[in-house]
Amino acid sequence: CLKAYKDTILSNDNKSSYSKNEKSTISFLTLCGTCAPDDVEKALARKALNSANDDVLVPPIVWLLTTEEIRDKTDEIIRETEENLNQIGSIPLNEVTFDNTISKLMMPPNYKTNPYVAACKFLQHCSTDPQIREEASKAGKAFSASRVSGRMRKDVYQRVKTFSQTEECKNNLDEYQLHFVKSALNDFERAGLALADEDGEKLKMLLEKDAAVCAEFGTNLGSDDTKLFFTPEELAGCGDDFVKERLGKDEEG
Repeated sequence: CLKAYKDTILSNDNKSSYSKNEKSTISFLTLCGTCAPDDVEKALARKALNSANDDVLVPPIVWLLTTEEIRDKTDEIIRETEENLNQIGSIPLNEVTFDNTISKLMMPPNYKTNPYVAACKFLQHCSTDPQIREEASKAGKAFSASRVSGRMRKDVYQRVKTFSQTEECKNNLDEYQLHFVKSALNDFERAGLALADEDGEKLKMLLEKDAAVCAEFGTNLGSDDTKLFFTPEELAGCGDDFVKERLGKDEEG
């Protein structure tokens, strides 16, 4: 279904073949009943399609609904993120620009701006399928580790810092772009890249442990099936509908 979604909504061929009127009535019939967007998602997509930029085709929200889709997309995002950082880190310091350095951190596959990151990991909190929850939890842990690793890239930090001192940064950026540069620098420095090498390695180890523990806590919380039972007297003040929706039986019936 993910492939059908991509073929139907995102392909360049489809972009060029839709007229403005056709865009507002995109058929979602190539998706199965489970993966097809609901009415709210369709409305959001059509609202975006009718925006001022008619050349931009904005897709509906799509969740990855199989373990294979989650695993494959997670591996793809992490691989592309690493390649993106490698490209930035290979730029000579005297050639850094907004376009070849900062802009590459503002767009996917960057962790903060990649919608597929949420699609891969969010279902750990709400899926009724334990295998989906487990795979989404693994994705969350992988993304956390990747994020920590990315923040420890001294080569990328050096290029962002070098760009922050250029005339282009001081004179040619708008308020949002300048804020992003400062935010990126703060992220790197909070990760310890302004520290001595030995202290930086210690901090990296602690951050990785913290990310793993946080991910494990989320998994345990989502998998918890603890049930609490109360007497009618203890529920005094709760509405009848609220109580009926949560009725259950204890071991004594």
